[in-house]
Amino acid sequence: MEKENHFDAIIIGSGMGALTTASILARLKNKKVLVLEKHFKLGGFTHTFKREGKYLWDVGIHYVGDMGKEEMLRKLFDIVTEGNVDWKKMNDPFERFMYPEITFDQYSNEEKFRSDLIEKFPSEKVAIENYFSDVKSFSNWATRQFTLKAKPALLNSESSSFKLIGAKSPMITTKEYMDANFKDPILKAVLVSQWGDYGLPPSESAFYMHAGLVVHYLKGGYYPVGGSGTIAESVKPIIEKNGGEMHIFSEVTEIILENGKAIGVKVKQTKGKNIIDKEFFAPIIVSDAGVYNTYTKLIPQNTNLPNRESISNFVTGASSVTLYLGFKEDPAKLGFKGENYWIYNSIDHEKNFAEKDNLLLGKPTACYASFPSLKDPKAESFTGEVISFLNYAPFAKWKNGEWKNRGAEYKELKERITDGMLNFMEERFPGYKDMVAFKELSTPLTNEYFTDHKAGTIYGIPCTPERYTKDWMGVKTPIENIFITGADACSPGISGALMGGFAAATVILGYNSMMGVMKDSAKL
Repeated sequence: MEKENHFDAIIIGSGMGALTTASILARLKNKKVLVLEKHFKLGGFTHTFKREGKYLWDVGIHYVGDMGKEEMLRKLFDIVTEGNVDWKKMNDPFERFMYPEITFDQYSNEEKFRSDLIEKFPSEKVAIENYFSDVKSFSNWATRQFTLKAKPALLNSESSSFKLIGAKSPMITTKEYMDANFKDPILKAVLVSQWGDYGLPPSESAFYMHAGLVVHYLKGGYYPVGGSGTIAESVKPIIEKNGGEMHIFSEVTEIILENGKAIGVKVKQTKGKNIIDKEFFAPIIVSDAGVYNTYTKLIPQNTNLPNRESISNFVTGASSVTLYLGFKEDPAKLGFKGENYWIYNSIDHEKNFAEKDNLLLGKPTACYASFPSLKDPKAESFTGEVISFLNYAPFAKWKNGEWKNRGAEYKELKERITDGMLNFMEERFPGYKDMVAFKELSTPLTNEYFTDHKAGTIYGIPCTPERYTKDWMGVKTPIENIFITGADACSPGISGALMGGFAAATVILGYNSMMGVMKDSAKL
């Protein structure tokens, strides 16, 4: 008789990467999968939450590209969710970039995007046309390299002759590319307006991360109907149908090793006021807790890991605050149609990023604003979000305190940040503050608590050029039976985490087996 604590695979975490790997193993290979989530809701950055019984927000998904029904990413999503998540295309323009010198709208049409840029910056026509070619070349190169990492060594070797056309090296920063190809500082600023989607300013980000993002949104943005919580809701019955389970309030504290290979996990499960220590066993352990947590916390400290110090000391990305807003009336009243806003005090993104902690004084240098209720046809109330980056350090002293008892200083800081962000929006959209009926601010401590990401970062290992040179990035680990899924197995964002999930499944099942899965899935 099969033991109730034995499974075919154990997945640590329930974010997009975890959901993807779990769904593939369960749905397409009939694996009995256990998904363990430390918090009270499944989904990681795909979960939603509600306030006052009516205001609903996504914590991580604000929009996704390449989700047209014939796009490959959409087909992959449909494999994972059994086609039970609907996606609504955002209205055009779906992005608005606002600076003191210029406001530029991006439409979901590549030719219009290109022609609008040329119309605004005619002297840079040739460079702009080259840019659209270059982002595709860099994006294709990055995709190819990522795919090769999931192939057997022989295929890797045979495919290593691929070269990036038109570039001496792919290992350049976004700023290096911009400075080498464009003269107009305003144009440079406009082209990198979406850097918040990967969390690094141009001088620090890998250009092919930027290129991949640009290509990802050339056909516009999409939003999950009913909110991103529908993703985990769609995967849960797939797991359970095959005998698997998904547990909340279940914190994995250690991966159990025996004779140098993983055989299970130790878990603290919370039931009411009681904490119960349990152990679960499986020949496959997949971590969606991120490379940092997996190597430095989950794999026992007495295990010899040559990369542990390198991972522990790797540069930490920026954290953020999110202001969740409930409105008294439809924000369409002020002219909003559901588009995203990237708003900056300056065209100098390095300055905006360097001075991000001005937000602590109530003076943000940049904000991203969106309106979930205008994207979702099933929205039951009017909602908005405003996001801005800052450093974790000013919040560190409250790390171990209960969130309800962090004192007056912490409360005053949150109020100052909230007022600053609302004033930032009011200056540009008069009447914005008057619409607000509810407001709640999440801080880097919130990010840290819910994700366990180092210093409350939201994108895992930062997407610098150096990240992609590390042999510890990707699915495989030095420990037999332990695999990485999610963003750190590929790249940030829901699509990157999804691809990381597919990569993990490919390595676990074998390249040829996974290709068979993909062919069979086309018929499902």
